[in-house]
Amino acid sequence: MKKIILIFFLLLMTLGYAQKLPIFPLRSEVGSYTQFGLRGLNKNDLYVILGASDPSPGSPYQYLMYIFTEKGDVSAYYKDGPLSSKIVELSEEDKKRLFNIIQSKKFKKFLNYNQEDFELKNKNKNYPVLPDTTYSLTVIQNGKQNSYSYLSKKYLESDHPRINKRILKKYVTILDMFGEVKANKSIEFP
Repeated sequence: MKKIILIFFLLLMTLGYAQKLPIFPLRSEVGSYTQFGLRGLNKNDLYVILGASDPSPGSPYQYLMYIFTEKGDVSAYYKDGPLSSKIVELSEEDKKRLFNIIQSKKFKKFLNYNQEDFELKNKNKNYPVLPDTTYSLTVIQNGKQNSYSYLSKKYLESDHPRINKRILKKYVTILDMFGEVKANKSIEFP
């Protein structure tokens, strides 16, 4: 009996963070993601891609990609150019935190927003472009995606009339949740 309990305990320890992936009701059809190095996406696997782009001419996009598998594992890749990518080492604690993020109510609720929800529109005025680093979040699963792109959290203090601070605050919260996972020091999110 003790052997059975020990085997069961060891089995639980090896599964550790292995959890069932939530299935998200994403909206848009997935296009080509060769710029991320993603080919042949697995059906139920979940891809979360965080990106940052600097408005300076010639600055490359930087991406941090998390791939959550149906089998309960997660891996990460960092990409800072079309031909440059590297595997990011994730600790068991990082993996648990990442699974907690994608299963959180905040993350699930956020995925109900559209990109159009981010910007307040006043058709009577033309506002200047806001030059700043833009942060992006793309979630892909089952041939569908949701993509978001917005400014840094410093705009929470701005009085610019086109910035939807309520949505920006929610966006920053999601990015900060991923930012708390110290998997990559090369890319800083807001």
